[in-house]
Amino acid sequence: MAQIGTVVSDEIKAKFDIAARSRGTTSSRLAASLIEIFLAQPVHAEGQPHRSTWHDSKIVAHEGSETKSEQVFVRLEPFYFNELGRLAQERLWYRGTYLANLFRAHLTGSPVLCDAEISAVRQVARQMADLGRNVNQIARKLNTAPEHADLVRSIDFELIKMVIDLESDVVKRLIRANVSGWGVCDAEA
Repeated sequence: MAQIGTVVSDEIKAKFDIAARSRGTTSSRLAASLIEIFLAQPVHAEGQPHRSTWHDSKIVAHEGSETKSEQVFVRLEPFYFNELGRLAQERLWYRGTYLANLFRAHLTGSPVLCDAEISAVRQVARQMADLGRNVNQIARKLNTAPEHADLVRSIDFELIKMVIDLESDVVKRLIRANVSGWGVCDAEA
């Protein structure tokens, strides 16, 4: 029989030995069965086995895995593939990122913002912070120098309230449009 060898850390070797023993086999037999399962998987265009099939195998179930995310392969007709590319490009994302965010928006009913939308929200937040600082400076001036109380009459508080309301509406419309754009109609924005 032929042999295949590999070099792994002591920690990986110990974990693999424990995994083999928990399945009632040896490390060598477990490795051989993993290789057989891997080679039996269908191969797609790029020459890689279908990841979902490989990960669904009962032998390689990763208990307590600290994987950040999993990958899904989706087959699309050419028209839909091109449209997905167009939609992703509008947000400067990859196709997979767009699909993941589409799923996230539908699952959570909450907005998923692209960089341009995040920049718009940051701009509004900066404007609101600037306005807040100005109001704080006015209040501080009035608290430290009551003789300047007559300056309060020169401040148009209705204008300040209108600006705050306008900026709040901009953010609400952005979030509502984002959620609606993902096709999530029942979500509150």
